[in-house]
Amino acid sequence: MKYCFALDLKDNQKLIKEYEDYHKSVWPEILDSIKNSGIDNMEIYRAGNRLF
Repeated sequence: MKYCFALDLKDNQKLIKEYEDYHKSVWPEILDSIKNSGIDNMEIYRAGNRLF
């Protein structure tokens, strides 16, 4: 089964860059939590200020 969520970021390129930079290095605990919840494949795409 696949799920899709959408999230709108503030329409501010400086803040979007900060968001992307912050999320480049995911903490191991977060990755473990995602895997332990049964998610074995996750992809995030950005179109403008919208994340999918």
